[in-house]
Amino acid sequence: MNILIVDDEPRHLRGMAGMIQSMRPEAKVSTAKDGAVALAMVKENLPDVVLSDIQMPNLDGLAFLQLLKEEGLQTKVVMVSAYNLFEYAQTAIRHGAYDYLLKPVDIEKVETLLQRLEEQFAAEAKERGESAELKQKLELASPAYRSRLLHQWLIGELPSDQGAELEEWPLLQEVNVLLLTDIRRLEAEEAIPPQLMEELSGKLRSFAEKFGQACVFPLQTMQQGDRLVTALKLGQLSDLSAAELAAGLRDCISSWQLLHGKVVHGMAVRTIHEGIPDLYQRAETALHYAFHDEWQGVVAAEEIAAYEPKEALYKLDGELLFEALQEASFKKAEEMCQEAFKTLAAGGYTDPKLMINYAALTLIKIKSRTSGIIDPQVGSVLTETASNSIPSCSTSDELLKQLMYCLGAVHQALTDRKQGSGDVAVEQCLSWIQSHYFEDITLEMAAEQFHFNPSYFSTLIKSRTGRSFSDHLTESRIREAKVLLASGKLKIYEIAERCGYRDTKYFTRIFKRQVGLSPEAYKHTARPLTGGDSR
Repeated sequence: MNILIVDDEPRHLRGMAGMIQSMRPEAKVSTAKDGAVALAMVKENLPDVVLSDIQMPNLDGLAFLQLLKEEGLQTKVVMVSAYNLFEYAQTAIRHGAYDYLLKPVDIEKVETLLQRLEEQFAAEAKERGESAELKQKLELASPAYRSRLLHQWLIGELPSDQGAELEEWPLLQEVNVLLLTDIRRLEAEEAIPPQLMEELSGKLRSFAEKFGQACVFPLQTMQQGDRLVTALKLGQLSDLSAAELAAGLRDCISSWQLLHGKVVHGMAVRTIHEGIPDLYQRAETALHYAFHDEWQGVVAAEEIAAYEPKEALYKLDGELLFEALQEASFKKAEEMCQEAFKTLAAGGYTDPKLMINYAALTLIKIKSRTSGIIDPQVGSVLTETASNSIPSCSTSDELLKQLMYCLGAVHQALTDRKQGSGDVAVEQCLSWIQSHYFEDITLEMAAEQFHFNPSYFSTLIKSRTGRSFSDHLTESRIREAKVLLASGKLKIYEIAERCGYRDTKYFTRIFKRQVGLSPEAYKHTARPLTGGDSR
């Protein structure tokens, strides 16, 4: 089935296209951003079905439907609208609409609609006297039908009697290297034009044939962009150099991707007794790690498998990052993030999902820390980015750009707040706490130091920083205590005194409440003891 989806909202367009493709992997699904573009596509390709929004710029859904009718373009049109109005539905049906769906679209209703369409198409085909043999030949000639057969082969669900229909079948049965190539468009909303896919397929085929027999075919996926699969049969596996293949792949498509979008590859060499589904899964895993820019677009499954996993290290302290964001320059905060994510990436061996999770968590923590301090709109941007933009990132570079953009907005918002004398006084007070945390200082002493009423000064600090004077004092003391505990040179009571606590038990209680561990436990965790009494 050839289906065209028309909607001026990019998110709705992607969502509907993804839903239809997942429900009917064999269907050819294309998209248009408004009625004018859709009309041209219908004239050129005459899709079986058009699912069109009603409210759109340039040419709305009802006008689009009327033009189809006037020009005699025979395609079934299903109108999709967020408006549950009888007049809309009545007008759409009067203009010749096949059906009418309401947003948000219910997946069960879409399934019912597709089944009804398929049944009607089958009945129409039968009425035209189409023979089963002719229909099979027509289907086999369809790229979507071939794509479905090849996808079934990759996941191990293709019956051998159907596989024989494919001209590549003899080669596919003896494949020993699988290469998956994903194309990530510069403009994510646009599909790859067929001629560009053919051009890239030709480049990959020419390159692969230097090593052995090869075939390249497109595969529709639910992931970002489009995918090409290169199946390669080598005479001698030992002749294949992963480094040579990687360098050659980068070189052969370098000019193409500069113009049309980033291209990444995941490859796997077939082991003895390994089935195609396992080979495909390993190649997909390798492709998943191409997220990291360290791989320069080519990842071998064997390198990922050989790596010994280590505990992920994420060293970005949320409170220190918040302090850096309050500085005059954004540079320190930027460098902190870049260094933390470089360490976390572990040279490209960390699961990209973990990178994404930590990036989102960082934004959520900063949003929480700045709540009530900066403009709520900036907080909304942090939430939206953490929830939608960050999980959609396809590369580590894109991830960091999203993160830096949001943190830059927070830095600017914090900078904008530092205008009045009260802001200056609060900033000076925080520096004063840093210099006197080991003394018995109080809010009253701080207010007197900066010539404010204690009650007003307390409110001012809370409104500007989101935390009380006592919170800031405790944070400074606990931060220093952690440093002294990690050094392992002092006893617990000595550290308590140096951090402004005269009562060791009280210090222990406060430390455990803030850190989650007792001073003794933290000392063992941060720096193994070499002997001596720790108390």
